[in-house]
Amino acid sequence: MNQKKMVVSFLASAMLISSTAGLAMAANATTMKSSAGSENSNATKKTTTSEKQVVHTLGNLAPVKVTARSTVRLTDVNILAQDDGNVVTYTLSYQNNDSKPLMMIDYWSKVKTSGGTVFSPKLIAKDQEKKSISPGSTVELTYVMKAGREVKISDLNFLIVKWDFSQANYERTLGKFNVPASYSITTPVGKPKTVRLSDSAVKVKVSGIKVYPGEDKKQYVKIGVNLNNISYKLLENPNIKWIMRTPGGVNYPLTPDKDSATVSIQAQANKSLVLMASLPTSVNLQKSELLLVEEQGEEKSVLPVAAMQLPEASKSNVNVAANQPNIISSDGQPLSTLLSSSRVRIEDEEYTLNMQMVLKNEGKKAIKVPTYSFEIRTEDGTINPIETKALDNLKLNPGDIKTIKLSGTFQGDGDSSKMKLYVMSPKDKNEGTDSTTTTPTNGLVFSYPVGVYTLPESVSSGDALTTETVIKNNKGTFGVSIGTLQRLPWLDSDIIAAKVTIRNASAKTVQLPELEAMFTIDSAKIDGDKKLIYTQSGKLLGAGMTTQAYLLTKIPSDLRMSRLELSLNEKVSEEETNEWITLDTSGLIQPVSFVAKGRTYTSGTGDKETEMGARRTIRYPGASSDIVYTEFEMTNKSLRQSGLGKLVAYYKTADGQYYRATAKQSERLPGPGQKSIVTFWAKLPKSITFSDLKLVVGEGVADGKFVTGEGEATAYVNALAFEVPPVSISVQGSLSNIDLYPYNLTANSVRAYLAGSTSVQIEMNYTLTRNEETDMGENEHKLILTFTDQSGRTYEKELSLGTDIKVGKNQTLTWSIEDSIFEKLRGGSYRLSLDDQFQGQRIRLADQGYGYDVTKLPTLEPTDVR
Repeated sequence: MNQKKMVVSFLASAMLISSTAGLAMAANATTMKSSAGSENSNATKKTTTSEKQVVHTLGNLAPVKVTARSTVRLTDVNILAQDDGNVVTYTLSYQNNDSKPLMMIDYWSKVKTSGGTVFSPKLIAKDQEKKSISPGSTVELTYVMKAGREVKISDLNFLIVKWDFSQANYERTLGKFNVPASYSITTPVGKPKTVRLSDSAVKVKVSGIKVYPGEDKKQYVKIGVNLNNISYKLLENPNIKWIMRTPGGVNYPLTPDKDSATVSIQAQANKSLVLMASLPTSVNLQKSELLLVEEQGEEKSVLPVAAMQLPEASKSNVNVAANQPNIISSDGQPLSTLLSSSRVRIEDEEYTLNMQMVLKNEGKKAIKVPTYSFEIRTEDGTINPIETKALDNLKLNPGDIKTIKLSGTFQGDGDSSKMKLYVMSPKDKNEGTDSTTTTPTNGLVFSYPVGVYTLPESVSSGDALTTETVIKNNKGTFGVSIGTLQRLPWLDSDIIAAKVTIRNASAKTVQLPELEAMFTIDSAKIDGDKKLIYTQSGKLLGAGMTTQAYLLTKIPSDLRMSRLELSLNEKVSEEETNEWITLDTSGLIQPVSFVAKGRTYTSGTGDKETEMGARRTIRYPGASSDIVYTEFEMTNKSLRQSGLGKLVAYYKTADGQYYRATAKQSERLPGPGQKSIVTFWAKLPKSITFSDLKLVVGEGVADGKFVTGEGEATAYVNALAFEVPPVSISVQGSLSNIDLYPYNLTANSVRAYLAGSTSVQIEMNYTLTRNEETDMGENEHKLILTFTDQSGRTYEKELSLGTDIKVGKNQTLTWSIEDSIFEKLRGGSYRLSLDDQFQGQRIRLADQGYGYDVTKLPTLEPTDVR
């Protein structure tokens, strides 16, 4: 019974000693040295003396035997300086070569300094559950302890201890490891370091370090790290942190960017991390180190995992000269950026700056373009942010080109030579933000410049009217310019009509995207009616080919404007458009081209030339107003049937009043060399100075195309102003060769027969010719033939050309007039006159006197005088 109590007491003592193995031992504790430990010590000394250069491996340290066949190695040592001392971690790798499990309760480790101080390190939290090692297996155990700030790794002996109840203190030292003074815990530049993270083997390698300029004597440090999960299981969000340690021993925490904030790496896969820090510019970055630490346990104790030498930092030259590209790395792919143009408009004490930046994916993979922020910074330190959504959800496939617009209105003198465009890295705007602050929970609160661009020489306002603007995108390279910019009357409003030329500036056939028009007047966008009309069908352009398009909108007729922007926006979907190009103008409308009296104007090119001119204008007097009427000729100069569509016209007075003209136009296109007549007319007050009239004529458009046939125009373009003073119509003294354009009338003979009755029979033999090469719409003119007897009485007959009076030679017109005065008439004379009647108002063309024909009068019987 006493023997049993003794055994129980002994086991209880053993368990007590085992449970307190991690506590600090007395400084004067005796350490038993085995023969194996002595051999290990001698081997370590030999390695130390023979190694003169710095070494970065512990592989030369001899293992310590824990049994006849099983061994333990020291595989890693790390140290982290803190305010209250150094945190030391080291890893022991146990290899069980026996045929039965190796119980880890029988073994532990101590650390003893060269001065005799003994430390009892603790297993890190995740290794405390490793109780045994199966036969043929290897287990790694990592210990942690706190030491003084002056302690060096080479001062420490790492002891392997085993229970031995034959010893006075029940323990026996199996051996020790002493790290040579030439050993450096820092992994050399360019070399990977294998570490354990969440019990997964991971190779860590620094890919580079860049420095970006900041403000307020700061610099932004960006470190790239690659993690390669070489284990056979998923590495999911290890509790790791990154620190940059300067040569002076100062630690600066590093913050992963948004894409690096979470770490999830499949087995045998890689992940690249981007780590950022904001440091004073006075910090020397040469020979700095990257520290990887891991948080352990509920107390979040920080344990050093690896120290890696950082390469020499490359100071990023983010300054970009004018008109030069800047390559930015995005998702590991090169993104080319070019500030292609800048325009400044100055008004009062503020200026509006418009810029275009061309983005091109120069890589071999698709790029999700980061949402960079843009700032204009002036020499005096003023920072003006530029708001844009152009980068929202922007994806570029390899080779894709995208042109974005950057614009803003700021206070200042607008001197672009004193400005720089800063393109800043995206700030972290993900969901992880504190509800009470704007600080993201992952700590990333700074942004650094990826490019500082010198503005290209600012083009003066209105330049787009004289200079071609070249844009590049994934559709091709295009030169765009404004040909004409007109402000035209339309009912109670005005039309702004811009003719834009688009040139294919590339060496291959390209297709224009689906475009929409946008107008901005004095910084106010027009949300009303806007049209974009192409002059030709199809959107394919061969190399060097051009096409024209018209941009139209309507504005109040009394609106004054000083600036005008014309934009072509690419239609992405029914709801979304992207800016394609914006053309600035001074807002000064070009005067409509003037064509003097008797002159013509030829429009179109090549096989679609049309010569236009006002033939004559006639004034038809009325009681309260006069009618102005113009015959407008269009001659087809091409080799095919061709011509302009429906024309729209306004009469313009000398004082700027406009009167809409009614038009009559043939629906048939004239053949080569043929003419087409369009007639215009309007009622004008008698007070108008008709001699100064101009006729503003343009091509009608509606529903995005030019109007032909019976369609009604809703606007017009390509306007010209023709001088149209009314001609003076002289009354001819005979009814011969009367101009009824395109007809001509000659009365060959006229007879009025007296028959001794109440009627007189008029017969007119005439010739009516028509110019068959001239086509015109419905002839609304009427001819009024007036018979005036010798007493002054008048009789009228209304005639229509082509029906009442037919085309041909020796045609006969008969007219019978009834009046009792003719019954006793036996001779005398009369007059016939011809009037041109239009819309109820007349002008006299000819007047001629004749004698009655008495050959049909009956013979009078002699009177009986008896």
